[in-house]
Amino acid sequence: MKTLVLLCMLCGLAGAQPRDKLTLGIYAPSVEFGAATARLAYVKALAAAIEQNTGMSVEAQSYANIGALVRANVDFAIVDGPCYATNLGWRLLANANVGGGTTRAWALFASAPGELGSLKGKKLAYVAGCSDAAFVDHAMLESEVEANFFGARVAKQDLTGAIAEVASYRTAQAVFAPIGAAKGLTKIFDTGAVPNPAFVAIGASTRVAAVVDKVAAAVLGYGGGGAIAGWARPSRDPYTTFAGRLAKTVKAGVFAAPEPVRLDAKDVLLEPATLRDPGVIDVRHHFVRTPGRME
Repeated sequence: MKTLVLLCMLCGLAGAQPRDKLTLGIYAPSVEFGAATARLAYVKALAAAIEQNTGMSVEAQSYANIGALVRANVDFAIVDGPCYATNLGWRLLANANVGGGTTRAWALFASAPGELGSLKGKKLAYVAGCSDAAFVDHAMLESEVEANFFGARVAKQDLTGAIAEVASYRTAQAVFAPIGAAKGLTKIFDTGAVPNPAFVAIGASTRVAAVVDKVAAAVLGYGGGGAIAGWARPSRDPYTTFAGRLAKTVKAGVFAAPEPVRLDAKDVLLEPATLRDPGVIDVRHHFVRTPGRME
């Protein structure tokens, strides 16, 4: 009887054990998925590839902001490049390949031709992400434009919406976007490269090295295509470089190095006046003749 009770207790404990499961999240507003459904479809397809490689169930979810993703305590995540640049403590497993590389050149685009000065007081649309003010003022504008230069800033949930704010709805006059993504708009000036999304390990399940290695292998071998063409081996360099650009830049004037001046010794030394010919003094000048002979 005791044996039967013990067996029942063990069976109950076994049934109470949680099923091996991983959680995968995505927050990548700077990638042109086009619609929220396309973004969710991508992360679910990647989750299926991870399931096949790890033998574990993977639950995938798309998040509206980085705060919601962090609060969900997911095990793994696809996070926007600027967001990983501000969270470098997360373990990087892969860099997203978008447009043929792991970074993309961005620029400031406007609805009409002109220069930066013509946009003073106008509305700027941008992708809401991480450290938005630093992204716009320092990373994009290199700390050279005052914070109140634009009349208003319109934050959009993704890149598609930010571009549409200028190209379609005409409710804003300028937008920061990757070159090639802002169709029908005029490029004002280049703003530098921005790193693509990163695939990172975040949660408690990532402490198991074998699990992390299998997940990384699945991601690097995944070629689902679409907005993210594939994944490259992890490199922190693009993110650390961009993190430096998020800080305010204080520029100072550049002074040209003076040319070396060679001085001749004769230019700095004064030759004292000298008598070229010795003066000749008559010997008689050294003697005095007395007026009379002394007896």
